[in-house]
Amino acid sequence: MKLIEKYNHNLWMKLLAYIPLYFLLLAVTICYQFICEFGGAHFKPTSLKTIIDHWTPVNIYIMWPYIACLTYVPISGLLFALNRKISVVQLTSFYLSVIATYLLTYLIYIFFPTTASEVMLTSYQENAHLFINRGMFEHLQEMYKMSTPLGDFPSLHVAPLMLLGLFLYHHWKILFWIFLPLGFLGAIGTFVLKFHTFSGFIGGGIMGILGYYFIYTKLIYKNLNRKMQQKSV
Repeated sequence: MKLIEKYNHNLWMKLLAYIPLYFLLLAVTICYQFICEFGGAHFKPTSLKTIIDHWTPVNIYIMWPYIACLTYVPISGLLFALNRKISVVQLTSFYLSVIATYLLTYLIYIFFPTTASEVMLTSYQENAHLFINRGMFEHLQEMYKMSTPLGDFPSLHVAPLMLLGLFLYHHWKILFWIFLPLGFLGAIGTFVLKFHTFSGFIGGGIMGILGYYFIYTKLIYKNLNRKMQQKSV
């Protein structure tokens, strides 16, 4: 029992578990665009744009925390490895829960494709003061045109952030309070930048809550931890 507990919280064992989980998450993530297009090709996309989206102004400055938070979940395992209280089982369960949340969301995209509000910005001239140069603007437009518009609900930008936030709240309070303002800005950037509708934003939050309290707590962690306990007997 003591031997298993020792390795369950061992830094190198956590890093060893993190590496394949990182690449597995990456492999699942890059399927996003294909899944969205597949659903849109077989079912008529639905727009979930509401009056909230109509009255929400674009704030280009939120783009930076929006882009930055794309890295939070993929690299969080490195920080988890440094926390002695977080075990290999918890780290593994967290990533498998994120991946399962992605796959569940993909099913929704396939059978219920939804359109985002609009491409972030459409004109360089009237927004020239927001950018260092025109090339930067055009690069961003290319990125958004490639990613829009068939994966609006639920937002797969918000869902993993919510899941990560709940995990940190329960297992690493100090990092949670550091993450909270950064994660919040990144999450609301989804509809402030018009990449998702407000409905997609809310849907992502709900999916993240489901991912933590049901997929992580009730399914994956519970079963992995039980198997660990059985092996220790």
